[in-house]
Amino acid sequence: MTTKTTNRKCAHCQLDVKENSAIKIEKDGETLYFCCHGCMSVYGLIHDAGLDSFYIRRTDWKEGGVDSARVSDELFEDDFKEDNGECSLDVVLSGVRCSSCIWLVENFFRKDENISYVRVNYATHKAKVRWKKGTLSLSDMLEKFRSLGYPPMPVGKGGRNTVLEEERKDYFYRFSVGSFFAMNVMLYTFAMYAGYFQGMEEGLNKFFKLLSWALATPVMFYSGWPFIVNSIKSVRNRVLNMDVLVFLGSFSSYVYSVGAVFSEREVYFDTTCMIITLILLGRFIETGAKLRHSGAVTRLLSYQPQTVRIIRDFDPAAYTAGKLEPVLVPVRSVKTGDFLEVLPGSSVPADGRVICGESEVDESMLTGESSPVFKTENAEVFAGTSNLNGTLVIECAQAGSGTVLSRIVKAVEEAQAEKAPIQNLADSIVGWFVPVIITIAAVTFGWWYFTTGNGLTGFMNAVSVLVIACPCALGLATPLAVMIATTKTASFGALVRSGEVMETLSRINCWCFDKTGTITRGEMKVADIYDLGSGRTLELAASVERYSSHLISKAVTDYYDGTFLPAENFREIPGNGVEADINGRKIRAGKLKFIEEHAEVTPEMREQHDYFTAKGHTVAAVSEERELIGFILLSDSVREEAGYTLGELVRRGNRVLILTGDSRKAADKLVNTIGIEGIECCAEVTPFEKAETVRKLKGEGLRVAMVGDGINDAPALTEADAGIAMGKGTDIAIESADVVLMRGDLSVIIKLNKTAKKTFAVIKENLFWAFSYNFIAIPLAVTGKIHPIFSAAFMAVSSLIVVFNSMRINSKS
Repeated sequence: MTTKTTNRKCAHCQLDVKENSAIKIEKDGETLYFCCHGCMSVYGLIHDAGLDSFYIRRTDWKEGGVDSARVSDELFEDDFKEDNGECSLDVVLSGVRCSSCIWLVENFFRKDENISYVRVNYATHKAKVRWKKGTLSLSDMLEKFRSLGYPPMPVGKGGRNTVLEEERKDYFYRFSVGSFFAMNVMLYTFAMYAGYFQGMEEGLNKFFKLLSWALATPVMFYSGWPFIVNSIKSVRNRVLNMDVLVFLGSFSSYVYSVGAVFSEREVYFDTTCMIITLILLGRFIETGAKLRHSGAVTRLLSYQPQTVRIIRDFDPAAYTAGKLEPVLVPVRSVKTGDFLEVLPGSSVPADGRVICGESEVDESMLTGESSPVFKTENAEVFAGTSNLNGTLVIECAQAGSGTVLSRIVKAVEEAQAEKAPIQNLADSIVGWFVPVIITIAAVTFGWWYFTTGNGLTGFMNAVSVLVIACPCALGLATPLAVMIATTKTASFGALVRSGEVMETLSRINCWCFDKTGTITRGEMKVADIYDLGSGRTLELAASVERYSSHLISKAVTDYYDGTFLPAENFREIPGNGVEADINGRKIRAGKLKFIEEHAEVTPEMREQHDYFTAKGHTVAAVSEERELIGFILLSDSVREEAGYTLGELVRRGNRVLILTGDSRKAADKLVNTIGIEGIECCAEVTPFEKAETVRKLKGEGLRVAMVGDGINDAPALTEADAGIAMGKGTDIAIESADVVLMRGDLSVIIKLNKTAKKTFAVIKENLFWAFSYNFIAIPLAVTGKIHPIFSAAFMAVSSLIVVFNSMRINSKS
């Protein structure tokens, strides 16, 4: 017979709670149920303060218990201030569920006569409180929030402000000031033009000139300040950059106009203002585009929480019994060996190993894999991944800059800072471009002055040359495209280390693949043991193989369930096998070719070996001293996407090779399984022979990419034009390859190749446009066909064309 358990509502938080497990109190003849002691304490506090009407007011209450986590007081030091006999504190309140929470907090604090001000913002959940100095300490005030069931959190700085964000803000402010004054200057300029045609009193004309001067000055020296500073630096460094042209164009028209104020000549303050304002508008839009597409790094960093729930003196039994409470501390204070609690819905703060709990974890930000990964005891978890549906306790293995997340961010930032080789062309041109343009502007002025006698016309045409030739588009053409491309490849799980690699990838026409762990899943399993009579083949092999990290060694060790024999003098011969001394006898395991160098192999044994390999098995031979004692048969499965990936590369006209240390028959079996015509296979090659094969292919004029698991294939990866390491996004050697595939999915290579080709095509288009624009625009300026204001507008538009063209890289097509 079973007893039905009744659900009750917690009297404070309204969560469902089983009647037989709830905390009960009797009040005014009524039984009240609470889900936890925290809710019961808060209920009592509210009742004692005479604020019971809180429970009547809450109409849109969202159920939820009281958060018992405690934030270290030191985290609030930046938000706490003392001034003029008064203290103030800004905090963010956790657990605010409806507007009645705001009412409760404010009324509860107002009952304390020492508190002079309290205000809670419902939209942001930020609370500000002020009180008389000396009456309450910071800890007392924090405790008041906690006692009410709203644990305070530090306000902090509200997120990471990147250099680009600061730059964009700066451009916005300078553009706003520039556009405001420029519009006014234009207004008075039109008035002066009207006066020129219809007649204007000299005094009024002089007044408008002075007014225009006053309005143009902040534009020149505030809005145009970045151009002034950069020009001075440029001259000091004796490398003239594009800002020199903007400065010369705007400043020369400003100086000319100041002189004209005191003469009968016309002023051109409108030209000064519009040059600076239009170029600032272009820079503002450009920076916004950069900011959007550098968002991958910012987003990655945002996945890492700023605080972490640490459990001191962790004991599994005490934790399970609810006797240990976590403490919130800054994530920067976490050290290796700390025990951290990760709640459902929060991010993992550090790399580590699960000690308690089970949950699904979303690792898509790290690997690009959309399916959650189930984590249980001893599973590895990584900083920045999202815990979905269960509480985990992890033991920290890496924190701060040592986490996989930090290493990825560093790699992406380095890639975005690297130049593609084609950028060297633009850089070398910009190096002499500015002096040449200044010379052309001087010649333009001289030619117009001496041929027409009109110095003003020559001056304005020279300014047009300076402004329209500003090679912003040229400087922007490659870096922006590389930044967008590396951001995109990171989003689908390929970490490209530099712009140079991106350019190299676009030209690859030969792809080499390692077999085990790359074409196959790398999950070797022992299929059978063929013992030649000793009965000790598996025992001896496993006792030696346990010292190696090779996939075959791991499979043999995992398969063996007996007691390992003590071994000495272990040695691993890359690409061949392993050996060690057991009871004074030399035991070897590995390829038959390696074994027969030390042991006798009869024709019958070789025939047996070939029979197994023909069946598709990877065969490890085992010898004791000079006697072959048996074979271990292993099998692996081909990746589902391998056929599509290799077939697509062949269809695109690439040469595709599989390089494997396995036997010829095992390699042929693999090629037959894939079923794609045109794939070549080099079997029975050592890691160094793989590198030699890559070298030969490069000698034939091919551009070679090598795809391997980043360990035994290291020589070939290094030798290739582009080395692509395949990992799980976690155990990868991020620093070891040109490209790292963050998850075991070969089809990423097709996306990578497409993106690289598209990126290089866009870069060439950008450079073509930037050069063509100058070839067309400069002659027009020299011949006086363009006013300086339109020159500034055209220059800004040319940069925006490059921006929008680069953004095509990110399109799904």
